[in-house]
Amino acid sequence: MNFARPDAFLVFIPLAAVIIALYLLRMRRREMQVPATFLWPTHTEEVRANTFFQKLKPSWLLFLQLLALAVIVGCIARPQLVQRGLTGEITVLVLDSSASMGATDVAPSRFEEAKRLARAAIESARPGDRIAMVEAGPVPRVVFSLSSDPVRQLADLQSLQVTDAETDVGEAMRLASAIVSGTEGARIVLLSDGVFERIDDFSQGKASVVFQSIGKSGENLAIEAFGASESQRGKLLFASVRNFGDKAVTTNLTVFADGKVIDSAQITVSPQKSQSRTINVPAGSTLFEAKIDAKDGLAADNYAALSADPAASLQVLKVGGEDPFLDRALALDPRVTLDRADSLPLDGGSSYDIVVFDGVPAEPTTSRGVLILGKAGTGSPVTASGTAKRPRFTGATTNPLMQGVDLDGVYIEEIEVVQPKGSAEVLARSAAGPLIVADKKPSQRSVYLAFSPLESDFPLQIGFPIFVSNMLDFLGGRAGEGPLVVPVGRPFSLPATTPTASLKVPDGDDVRLKSNGGAVTIREAKRVGTYSFRAGNAERKLIAVLQSPRESALAPEREIALAKKPVKSTDAPLRFADFWQPLVLLGLLVLSAEWWLYARRS
Repeated sequence: MNFARPDAFLVFIPLAAVIIALYLLRMRRREMQVPATFLWPTHTEEVRANTFFQKLKPSWLLFLQLLALAVIVGCIARPQLVQRGLTGEITVLVLDSSASMGATDVAPSRFEEAKRLARAAIESARPGDRIAMVEAGPVPRVVFSLSSDPVRQLADLQSLQVTDAETDVGEAMRLASAIVSGTEGARIVLLSDGVFERIDDFSQGKASVVFQSIGKSGENLAIEAFGASESQRGKLLFASVRNFGDKAVTTNLTVFADGKVIDSAQITVSPQKSQSRTINVPAGSTLFEAKIDAKDGLAADNYAALSADPAASLQVLKVGGEDPFLDRALALDPRVTLDRADSLPLDGGSSYDIVVFDGVPAEPTTSRGVLILGKAGTGSPVTASGTAKRPRFTGATTNPLMQGVDLDGVYIEEIEVVQPKGSAEVLARSAAGPLIVADKKPSQRSVYLAFSPLESDFPLQIGFPIFVSNMLDFLGGRAGEGPLVVPVGRPFSLPATTPTASLKVPDGDDVRLKSNGGAVTIREAKRVGTYSFRAGNAERKLIAVLQSPRESALAPEREIALAKKPVKSTDAPLRFADFWQPLVLLGLLVLSAEWWLYARRS
């Protein structure tokens, strides 16, 4: 047994001393003269001279009163029984649904084991306990809020499915903390294998954190890289397989071009090492795929795909400040892989398709596309001569870059006053000067925006993500209509000319999607496989792939760090159940006995 407030027992000593003192005190009586004392022979002791204190005599009344006091103080100290269980009075269960939780080293999978533990916690909860659940998926969400409704909680838990994607467990933990961090005695329970990024920005407040690690083995083989390059011998494919386990593994690596086998070889991969192959591919192929037939812990990383369309994959480098609106608009394009830097690399950005200068002067770069936001420089298609406050939009051309983009009514705090260079074309203009300028040279294309998006309400307009998409098409080249390879789990957008669209997922179900401003955002590609996107009469094949060294390294962690504080895995966490109710009943019985004895003596 444990006591939540053991300091309450200190109150027993002075209160018990007061009760005992009352039994030591004698009553002071008035002196009266009587004719004789023989009329009261049985009360001779009562008429003796009084002193202030008398000798303490054994008394059942005194014993019962001290016992009643002890029981009352014991209730105030909140006695608790130690029990085994995940939940407490207020609990938030955080369930990791990342790709690594699909590993089968725990039958049937780590995720199903986590669901079993969550189910057992809900079923064993007491009537007054309140439980909430947060899913740590690609986009963390609250599955159900704090409640004492096990029927609904179990139904919501049953609907959860594991994904093949990387997830943000840190954001899920912060979401759980926001629910109960201010509640004394609350508990945040993380059910995960610990295969996620270090969580530094986290505050648990008054809540305690319990981590239960799930998983046994780290044996896994994965396709860690799959890419294409041009050489003097034509297009070459590069495939690399990594062994994340501690035992050597032999597997077959098969490479396909447009569904036909172009190479197959048996390879042996040493522990914690990689084995790669370079393959010549036939000209005119549009889709390349690689598969390994390893019977390992995770199947999602045994497959990779690559589109032959050079515009189907764009490496983008953003140089400069933080703009969450621009970052989100870029991330929504399925072709974009975004990197960030404070300055232009020494190679001039030659390894990137597009370089974005966000609020910093543009420098000359060797990338095939450049976007400049608000700061003209030596690498921009304009020459700046000053600034102007709150310009008024006057018109735009019919260039494809401006399709679906309306700047009329957009508030802009300040612009650079510029003049276009050489062949640069003004696409949008204000009364103070050009707002958007584009230049299309054989070796490089560039787009200049005369203001920083954060100094306007342009990012809040529906035309902003459309402008970013048009800009990517212009700078990187419009992707063809062939298969589109996307990272699994990452939301992205596709153009849709109809109000509704549909997505056929690998298991055959059709998901209805709504178009918003000529585009539809897809969040449902959470499993590796082939999807079919339909919008009106147009149909596009999508392939979701997982290439994540973090998720492929399946070895479960037995200790995680939350805000640099270690939290060890607890297989059977303890909980404390209040035990004051029986003591209240005992106290009432003692007081009843004391009252009966006093009444009987009277």
